[in-house]
Amino acid sequence: MRIEVENLTATPTPFEHAYRAEEIDLEEEGASVVSDAAVRGGATRKGEQVRLRGEITTEVELLCDRCAAPERRALAVEFDTSFIPLEVEAVKAENVELQAEDLLLSAYEGDAVDLDELVREQILLALPSRHLCREDCRGLCQKCGADLNAGDCSCGRGEVDPRWAALADLKKGSNGE
Repeated sequence: MRIEVENLTATPTPFEHAYRAEEIDLEEEGASVVSDAAVRGGATRKGEQVRLRGEITTEVELLCDRCAAPERRALAVEFDTSFIPLEVEAVKAENVELQAEDLLLSAYEGDAVDLDELVREQILLALPSRHLCREDCRGLCQKCGADLNAGDCSCGRGEVDPRWAALADLKKGSNGE
C-alpha cells in the first residue's frame, strides 16, 4: 500500500489495509505470518516530514528454539514512524553528523510512502529473540533427535564423551565416589 504524500496535511488522514499472509515474507527462519495482517492508522505531514502512527494485528507461527515445535501467537504491534524524502536524507548524510533523532527517521522515495516494508519491519521487530513453546521445554536429544518433551529416549545419553572423561573422573574423585 502506498500513501500519497501530497494529499496529507497536519490533520491525520486515516488509512487501513489488509495484507494476505502470503504477501508478507519475513525472510526469517522459524517465523512466518499465518493470518491476514490488518493495518490501521493515521498519516500526517509537516513540511517534508511524514508521520505514520497505527497498529498492525496478525497471527504468526514460531518454531520453538529448543524442540522446533510450531506454535501460533497473536501479535499486535503499535508503530509511530517518521519519514523524510530520500533526497533530503542524502543531503543530510553528506553535510551533517547524524544526531540521535535522525536515527528515528526513515526515507521515502518519490511522491508516496510505501507501507509494505514498514509492516514487515514492525512485525520482525515484535518477534521475540528467543521463543520457547513452554517454559519447561526439554528440547531434542543431542544424539538421536528425539523430542524429550514426549518422553526420554533410549540412546544412552549417560555416556561421557571421551574428550571429557578426565573431567568426569576428577568430579567422581571430589565427590568421594
